[in-house]
Amino acid sequence: MSKERFRTTMCTYVTETFGHINTVREFCEMFPMWKKERKRELGELKKRPCEKKLAEVLRGTLGGLEELDCFLAAVEKLAVTSLHVFKENQVLDLSKEINLEHVQVVIIVSRVLCPLLLEFKRDAKAFFLPKPQNVEVLAHQLDRYIQTTKNIFKKFEKRKIRDLCQKMNKEVLVNLNMSLPEGDVQEMLCHLQQLDEIRNNQHFRMVFLFQKVSCSSFINDFKEREPKMLQFLKEMEECAIQLVKMKKGALISSVTGSSVGVVGGALSIAGLALIPFTAGLSLGLTIGGTAAGITSGVNSAVTTFTEIGVNRKYKNKVNKVIKNLMNEMQNLQKSLEQVISQPVTQIEESYFFSTCMGVKNVLSVAWNFRSLAKDVSDVKLIKNGKTIIRAGKVVAKEGKALHAVSEVATDVTDVGQAAFKGTLSVSKSARVGLIALNALFVGMDIFTICKDSISLAKGSETEVSQSIRARAALWSSEIDSWRKIRDSLNKGLQTSEKREAVLETPFYLDS
Repeated sequence: MSKERFRTTMCTYVTETFGHINTVREFCEMFPMWKKERKRELGELKKRPCEKKLAEVLRGTLGGLEELDCFLAAVEKLAVTSLHVFKENQVLDLSKEINLEHVQVVIIVSRVLCPLLLEFKRDAKAFFLPKPQNVEVLAHQLDRYIQTTKNIFKKFEKRKIRDLCQKMNKEVLVNLNMSLPEGDVQEMLCHLQQLDEIRNNQHFRMVFLFQKVSCSSFINDFKEREPKMLQFLKEMEECAIQLVKMKKGALISSVTGSSVGVVGGALSIAGLALIPFTAGLSLGLTIGGTAAGITSGVNSAVTTFTEIGVNRKYKNKVNKVIKNLMNEMQNLQKSLEQVISQPVTQIEESYFFSTCMGVKNVLSVAWNFRSLAKDVSDVKLIKNGKTIIRAGKVVAKEGKALHAVSEVATDVTDVGQAAFKGTLSVSKSARVGLIALNALFVGMDIFTICKDSISLAKGSETEVSQSIRARAALWSSEIDSWRKIRDSLNKGLQTSEKREAVLETPFYLDS
């Protein structure tokens, strides 16, 4: 019974390994087309499309990122696959066309590159929302994804993964020596079950991505900075709420003032029209109408200047909050950057000498590792600022961009509203003279009443508050992603040393 269970478990583990390798190969085959599509989407984003077009572009982007996720998941699982299972042995009966060295090389490449996978540890659906205010940041992040994926692809392509893995769809057989003691079989079965559990444990995989860099730095930094970041996001939301309230109050004032203007305009028209028939007695109506128009104009002017003052106050406040938030996020990113940019040589060559199989193929595997390390070093895969832009600088750039956007948006809103309402105020106070002119201004007021009433019904937001909320949602999703990394690390660290020891333990009892 134990031997049959061992056969089944062994076949499953090896077959799944080959399945992950085939997933890597298939993505490498389709990568040129994948990259072409993402580049096209990137070009569309840089054109700053309307919200409808943006949603259409991002649907394609999210579809492409789902394909990428399958590839990245396969790489991550291969990184925590036991090299010891794929040494030369008398148990596995594989096709002669399958070279165990090739399997080892794919696992090694996956381990060397796995810290890069932290670059993609965010919820793409929450991040790539069709918010026009965030389009520049979305384009920047998509470009980073393209560049990082290209670098991962190059490393696998350098090892000729597509050629090595063509024949790994062959049937896997397990020849178990029937003379093996039951205790030995049980021991190997238990080891194999542990290896299977290790590969499917997402929390251990998260710890493994950090390689030689301690997880504690990121955990402690996040613990310290999370309350501050959440408070800053709360303050941003409060600023947005106040700006919306001011906008709503201004619209109510505009509707009220315009209504008074309509009444005043009507009185003025009636007074002017009745002068020939009332011997001048209807002038009272004209004077009353003019007074109402002046009152309406004064109220409109006061509202306009109040709105400008409130906008400026909250604009300054939100800029200060953004600066503080960016400082916290930038410092936190440094912890992850240390992981992503760690030197390849930290994954010690001696580890591969001790785990990679017998005298016969040690030189070949060691050569592959040296070659890979040299490739990565030569192109400076992680440290080269031209290929992987430092995350801290990205966050700082986002903060600077939003600062500029908020200033421009506020100023444009203030000036535009002042110009429109100021003109309207003057027109309301100067409605004496011609019946036709008064009729024209009454028409303008009715248009304003309708327009502002519709805005009130829709819950109108200022441009600034929309920008604040869109960017706050983006940063909130980023903080959520970091929180998930932190939580996963805390769970994985509890048993990581034990699991890593199992992963490094020789598998076959005759080793």
